Amino acid sequence: MPILGIYASQNYVRGLTVDALVVAGGGAGGTSYAGGGGGGGFRTATLSLALNTSFSVTVGAGAAAATYPSGIPTSGSDSIFSTITSTGGGRGGQEVSSPSPGTGGSGGGGKYQDSGLS
Repeated sequence: MPILGIYASQNYVRGLTVDALVVAGGGAGGTSYAGGGGGGGFRTATLSLALNTSFSVTVGAGAAAATYPSGIPTSGSDSIFSTITSTGGGRGGQEVSSPSPGTGGSGGGGKYQDSGLS
């Protein structure tokens, strides 16, 4: 039954069944020729929630952009709804130096490495 179909005056003693979509924050991209950040992961599920019971909700933030020339990108934050956790997106690789791309909901893009060949 949709939540909007419940009236406050009804004696509704059952719990609620909800279709949940949980999306995590995306990872930051690297600077200059570096790879892009990965998208936040997502999960879907149908959950039965009991009335008068609390559950955790965390909204995962997207990572802030890396600063040029040597800022290090970071991964996105995880999102949580009740028992469902989605993993934040991986950071993009950084130009020339470390770090390598990060893993996550979707891994970050590769890094640029000049081979010195002409």
